[in-house]
Amino acid sequence: MKIIITILMSLIAELIFSQNCSCKTQPELSKIISCEKTIFKNGTKIYREFNCDSSWVIFETKNNKKKILFSLDKTLIKLTGRLGFANWFEYKNTFLIKYKTVSGCCEPNQYLLFNKTSGEKIANIGKELFYSENYKYPYFISIDKDNSNFLSFMNLETNKIFKINLPKGRIEKTMKFNGGLFCESLFQNGEIKNGIFKIQYKYKKSEKSEWLIGKVSVNLIKASK
Repeated sequence: MKIIITILMSLIAELIFSQNCSCKTQPELSKIISCEKTIFKNGTKIYREFNCDSSWVIFETKNNKKKILFSLDKTLIKLTGRLGFANWFEYKNTFLIKYKTVSGCCEPNQYLLFNKTSGEKIANIGKELFYSENYKYPYFISIDKDNSNFLSFMNLETNKIFKINLPKGRIEKTMKFNGGLFCESLFQNGEIKNGIFKIQYKYKKSEKSEWLIGKVSVNLIKASK
């Protein structure tokens, strides 16, 4: 009897905790969609599942409670990983998710911040110029959503924000001269070394002028105090 009960419990556990990761009518989906689990350092997990009708991203707590964070329906399932939730990165108490609003080029990605223990969304933090993969400097850097004369630095652990000035009107004028859609496209080569954040951006002084290069350098240790 004990052996039978043990077998039954094992079968029940397998049904409860097994992943949906197949579609008999579209076997090629297994090559497109990875169901590999990301296990965060606190024991919580995030991973994908799919069947023939949809794909979805699941957050699982340490107590095996699951919640669906995002899903794509049958018509979009082949765009899994290229549309909506693309990938994620872990910090001490949070995790960051890249959210792709289009499946191709060239609109800047949106980013969402989540609590790593509960899986609750903390904030939609917008479009990135740069985000740090260094636990010591967990910053998300963006153009201020209300004023392009500022760069916004958000600490992804404390949610605290500080801002620095850019030359007044430079970004706004360049976008008019260039006819561009996204300010973020002007910035490149962001990096953090020894607590110093550096990034370059291109700009114009007039519609017919050559491109010029501006540079930003911020001591994150001093600026965040």
